[in-house]
Amino acid sequence: MRHHHLHITRRAFLAGAGLAVAGGTAAAIVRLKRKDRPRSEVEGIEATPRTARTPAGNRGGVLRAYNFDAMPHDTFDPHLTQMGPIVDVHAAVFSRLLRYEDERAGTIVPDLAAALPEQPDATTYVFRIRDGVRFHDTTRFRAAFPATAGRPLTADDVRLSIERQMDRSSPVSRRFFRRGNWDLIDRIEAPDAHTLIIKTREPIGPMLSLLAGRHAFIIPPEVIERGGEIATAEALIGTGPFVLDSFEERVVVRLRRNDRWFGRDDDAATGVGRPYLDGYDAYFSPQEDAFQRAAFDRRIVDVTGFVDQVELARAHKTNLSDIALQETDAGAVLAMRLLLDRPPFRDDRARRALNLAIDRAALIETLYPAVDGVASAKLSGAIAPGAARWAGDAETLARRPGYRAGAADREADVRESKVLWDAALGAEAVDFRILYAGLPRTIPERAVEAVRAQLQGVLGVNVMSQVDPSGTGLISNAYMRNLEAATEGVVTCSFAVEDGGVDLDDWLYPHFRSGEAMNTYRLQDPQLDALLDRQRREFDFEARRQTGLDAQEYLLANVNARIEIAAPVERRLSWGYVRNSRMPLWHGSTQDLADVWLDASHPAFGSRPEAL
Repeated sequence: MRHHHLHITRRAFLAGAGLAVAGGTAAAIVRLKRKDRPRSEVEGIEATPRTARTPAGNRGGVLRAYNFDAMPHDTFDPHLTQMGPIVDVHAAVFSRLLRYEDERAGTIVPDLAAALPEQPDATTYVFRIRDGVRFHDTTRFRAAFPATAGRPLTADDVRLSIERQMDRSSPVSRRFFRRGNWDLIDRIEAPDAHTLIIKTREPIGPMLSLLAGRHAFIIPPEVIERGGEIATAEALIGTGPFVLDSFEERVVVRLRRNDRWFGRDDDAATGVGRPYLDGYDAYFSPQEDAFQRAAFDRRIVDVTGFVDQVELARAHKTNLSDIALQETDAGAVLAMRLLLDRPPFRDDRARRALNLAIDRAALIETLYPAVDGVASAKLSGAIAPGAARWAGDAETLARRPGYRAGAADREADVRESKVLWDAALGAEAVDFRILYAGLPRTIPERAVEAVRAQLQGVLGVNVMSQVDPSGTGLISNAYMRNLEAATEGVVTCSFAVEDGGVDLDDWLYPHFRSGEAMNTYRLQDPQLDALLDRQRREFDFEARRQTGLDAQEYLLANVNARIEIAAPVERRLSWGYVRNSRMPLWHGSTQDLADVWLDASHPAFGSRPEAL
């Protein structure tokens, strides 16, 4: 497990607290007939309209952004990473068998597959792999991996990418955090280079969603080292729209155009196609608003966010005709993870007490203040608003104990919290330890003291706080030790922004199902397991959604293994010459940068530095 220590150099200071950039897709939406795809994945939701693609004469330029893409918090391997910014690099470099055309709508289209699968029966998926797909080919890749660089992708590559995550004998088997997705598969066959047959053990409602998931990347087997993983950035050789040019950890990631990308859609007259950009440089964030504001104003970067939402609003108002504000509901959630087989959280009354003791409204105001009266975070249950089609009603949740914000309701929650805590622990003195993510900066600077004051004031506990200096590396290590059944030195409570997903299954199954690789709580609940298994067997959208709502209600009422606090509304600014850009719900949508272009005719573009 890699540990990363925060060290901001002058070069690293040329970065900001922005979000990952993702370009909008202009391709026609492929709608699937019900016979081709489970109803639970189509249910009449229209995808977000795309803006027009660029005129061929405007192709070129390197998009520059501030974010955290240059931080691999646990590994470079796309199948082993738990979450986080490194997935933006994976999404630009690698491809999937299928992909989401629109995450919010759940619209799935082919990627490496030439078309959506044929389904001769309820458990068989037959894919045709695209012709002409090749792995990235550069001088450096040819020197390091001569058997991989430039070779054609085959159905065997897809088969092996999935099967490696099903291999329980692998030395890194426990770190395949999405292995539960592939346990559903009985066998995979590749009868020829362009045919893939997946046979599941039983009918699975979200099967196509799993194949299109944010981490469902296809990798060449040759880049996997003897230890069982991709250990260096130099081995990130994929088939995606961008080629990794360089990776300077906590400084910058440089991606360059893959001019042999299978999705380039060359214009018949000019031969020019996607990606329209020559490249994408993602500078690591020092999270210093004044500095990044100056860099943004000077067009040193084209896109950024800010730590302070007030500063973002101020920068936006400077020149409304040239600067665009983009925002979206998050595909992630700020939460506290608990370890359930050790005190004090072995007792469910202690978990319920913590859920009531946390003043979510106060924390939201502290961490995510409103901009011009518009809220920067929403109350969230087990599913963030970015996956609203699977979530319950926000107004109903806001009336629930622990989530309600009225003064009288808050007083009632505090009283009940004290009763539950005393019933669970009696007069026992408790040292309550919390490990906080070191990134984003708002967590150590604003959340640590706020949470300490709340818990000490309500429960009378001695809160012992530790901040992860690597960002989330120590937290990831603690989660792994929880999975390995360690009994000593494991943090019983963490506080961090967590990855989510797109489908209902992404949000719930790997996190809360007994024995799953992301169930670091050591939660074992047969009744909850039954609900999570049931939603996987359901193909009707409304029926599956209702099962998901039942599971969420059960989690909120009876489990409280993960104390959800808020789902931030993500915001960023971009200069008006950045065309066809849209916000992703979370990390893992950077393949959409293939549709972004820089408009050289825009008035603000003239003063943009050509290079840094």
